[in-house]
Amino acid sequence: MKELLIESKGIRTDQYFIPPFELREGELIIIYLDGGSHFDCLKAQLVAVFTGKEKHENVRIYEPLTFASNPLRESFFKRIFNPITVGSYLKKNADLKSSIVSKIFEIDTFTKKDKVKDLGISEKKRLSLTAVFSKTKNIVFDLRGEGAVYFTKTYEFVKDEIKNGGTAILIDWSPDLKNDCSKFVSIQWLVPYGEVYKKHETLNSLNEYRKHKSIKK
Repeated sequence: MKELLIESKGIRTDQYFIPPFELREGELIIIYLDGGSHFDCLKAQLVAVFTGKEKHENVRIYEPLTFASNPLRESFFKRIFNPITVGSYLKKNADLKSSIVSKIFEIDTFTKKDKVKDLGISEKKRLSLTAVFSKTKNIVFDLRGEGAVYFTKTYEFVKDEIKNGGTAILIDWSPDLKNDCSKFVSIQWLVPYGEVYKKHETLNSLNEYRKHKSIKK
């Protein structure tokens, strides 16, 4: 039996339940959270647990995962006067000795001199995944913002990278890939969704306000 990385006996709150699962070497598990205003908040909670930053009494982390986030948003002045390039992003965030760094330029058409801000959402996601995979083989990621035409390329990119002993959890809001993964774990709502929607719409509005104020600075 392959190495066990995460063992969850189920994650329950007053609003939802995520059924038990085990994550082993070589597996790609999808945790389906449904679509809606709750998604980003719940994703952040799960990422914190799976990366070992937060403890949960029902989840044992034997090997923490690394989250592949999109490249950080640059301030207005930096985007205009000194935008980060693909090359400088990789130099700062990736292990340049890893073979995946050169591989990304075979998969995508951008170059080291291209500005990250000019890349499409899907390209930015694969750039982030490249940086993470250059340092670890165990990841958690999402396909946030990727349209149906593009997410397949990113998903196949991840599948190809975990073939040799890697592991991944995809936190998703679509069930489209449920038949193309090792395990599909679906959220179960314990309250009417209207209650969830109202709570997270309020939180998201507050977070957007704080983010806007931070970026302006």
